[in-house]
Amino acid sequence: MKIYKESNRQQVLFNLGLMSALAVVLFLFEAIVLHNTYLIGINWNLFLAWIPLFIILYMNKQIKEKSLSKNKILIFSLLWLLFFPNAPYIITDLVHLHPYNGNSYWHHQIMIYTYAFVSLICGLLSLYWIQKIWATTFSKYWSIFFVITSVTLSGYGVFLGRIQRFNSWDLFTHPMALLKYVLHSFSNPTAILMTFEFSIFIGLAYCMLHSLIHLNDQ
Repeated sequence: MKIYKESNRQQVLFNLGLMSALAVVLFLFEAIVLHNTYLIGINWNLFLAWIPLFIILYMNKQIKEKSLSKNKILIFSLLWLLFFPNAPYIITDLVHLHPYNGNSYWHHQIMIYTYAFVSLICGLLSLYWIQKIWATTFSKYWSIFFVITSVTLSGYGVFLGRIQRFNSWDLFTHPMALLKYVLHSFSNPTAILMTFEFSIFIGLAYCMLHSLIHLNDQ
């Protein structure tokens, strides 16, 4: 089973690497020239956004070696899902767009947009590849169910990360605190609104990516 052509993979990862490098260069310019390191944590967020892609690349390697069973695919899919919300999360870093004097305002804008764009593409691309794994391993309908579930949970994950400051690893380090808050958040208007709106946005962005990938299909 192949989830992508090797040449396509290399080209896509190279371009994503270039965009990530551009984001870091823009941050270094802001840190060195503008003496502003307030958003240094956005680089960590960018790394986290790459993790779902790293998981997919590892899964594909195991699949080619025929050493990945259905149970392992389920386990790695859950691990992937744990980190997937980090990809669209950087969009919320737009909250740091404060008024600046002169050209620094526009530099700050394009820097955050670059981080948000490359992170979102990393997440959506990993979602596309893992859907292909599910479609081949289980069925087309199970793959669609997995996508819808992932998109919805990622919308909720963005809320947990931005508003409540939970991280992916809090599931292991603070499981009871996380569970307690999740149970109490079902009636939280902000949780409902952010989950709904981010889920719709991520879902439509994924549909757009999917249609662009298959643009030349007969």
